[in-house]
Amino acid sequence: MTLIKKIKKDYFNSPLNSILTLLVIFLLTKVGIWFVNWAFINAVWVGDSAAVATKNGATWAFIVNKIRFFMFGFFPKDQIWRIIVAIVLIAMSMIPYFIKGIKYKIFIFAGHMLLWPLIIFIMLSGGGIFEKVSTNDWGGLTLTIILSLLGLLYSFPIGVVLALSRRSELPVIRGLSIAYIEFFRGIPLITILFMSSVVVPFFLPEGVAIDKIVRVVIGMTFFQSAYLAEVIRGGLQAIPKGQYEAAESLGFRFGLQSYLIILPQVFKITVSNIGGISISFIKDTTLVLIIGMFDLLGIVNPLASDSNWLGMEPEGLIFAGIVYWLICYSISRITDKAEDKLNTLPESGDKK
Repeated sequence: MTLIKKIKKDYFNSPLNSILTLLVIFLLTKVGIWFVNWAFINAVWVGDSAAVATKNGATWAFIVNKIRFFMFGFFPKDQIWRIIVAIVLIAMSMIPYFIKGIKYKIFIFAGHMLLWPLIIFIMLSGGGIFEKVSTNDWGGLTLTIILSLLGLLYSFPIGVVLALSRRSELPVIRGLSIAYIEFFRGIPLITILFMSSVVVPFFLPEGVAIDKIVRVVIGMTFFQSAYLAEVIRGGLQAIPKGQYEAAESLGFRFGLQSYLIILPQVFKITVSNIGGISISFIKDTTLVLIIGMFDLLGIVNPLASDSNWLGMEPEGLIFAGIVYWLICYSISRITDKAEDKLNTLPESGDKK
């Protein structure tokens, strides 16, 4: 079927569908022309204040002028190199995942659980080596990446343990796992953030202080791990009972059975769902605004409150939305490729 025939069949197969199709095309064209004019043709890209703004165009000069704050928050300008080095080191530490033939990647993952917080602590806070920078100055895309990386890094193994525990034959372990999962799934993330930011310090011993960003990461990890546990439990339920019986017949104990046979199959089944819940978690990090942390979205209002750039919130929000979309789309593509790579089942119509 040619493209023209397909379009005619799908969109012009009746008078009503033809009218609706033409109406949608007309509206999309009008909106598209307006957006192109506003975002590109009449836009202002250079300037030092809102005085350069035009009535019919976007003022992208605000983004250009404030790009450092969108990316790095209020981190000292002469110390930004430390953030860049930290990101490069974390990226380089992930190289082993892409090298074929490397075994025991679980130990590499465990190493990341120790290495990444250490890199972030030394490079961003100072760690007694560099000039100390308060976590109150962390913000923008840097803060979003830190919260997302650490939250997902720690919630994943906790989620796996919870999912396995929920299927345990020991009533105590199963009961504790269910209680944990249902408790954190039943509480809004915003409540957990308030608790970690405001309430937890009251219960700490006198003289003991835990930085707010650490408390927030812990709270978000607990929250995310409960959802990941249910995703992984769904994958465990999809594994045929014969797989467990075969593993037991070969003498595998629970630990080796899970590590070598069950969990690899579970990850094949749930990789798409894990990617989806990770995307949701990254977007949930924007809620830290309510406890006074200025991530990529939260920093828009402080920057637009600059007397030179009053009223620039729309451009800031659109820019933040574009960055979030690029991050989430990239994760979606990565999970799609991982799913295709892990899919070893024959497609329908293939010869067996």
